[in-house]
Amino acid sequence: MRLPILLQGALGDARGQREASKAVVEKVSAVMESSFAIGHAATLFWLNMAVTPLTPRGLGEAAAKAAHNTLEPFSKRTSANASRLSGRRG
Repeated sequence: MRLPILLQGALGDARGQREASKAVVEKVSAVMESSFAIGHAATLFWLNMAVTPLTPRGLGEAAAKAAHNTLEPFSKRTSANASRLSGRRG
């Protein structure tokens, strides 16, 4: 959705250049949020393992939960960005 706007920015369009700046800021923010989320999820994972012994199924569920929590910031930003670029507000 962003590619036509970015191409216009490469040709000197101010709106496209602003969109390119927004894209960089969004990506860096998502990476930072995810890095904090993985730290938090890993801490909770290891604390849970130290306190309660996990079964193989519980271990898989805990790992999946940690992965989900890590990817959640990217998912939220992607949805918000798609809504903004398509003109929908949600």
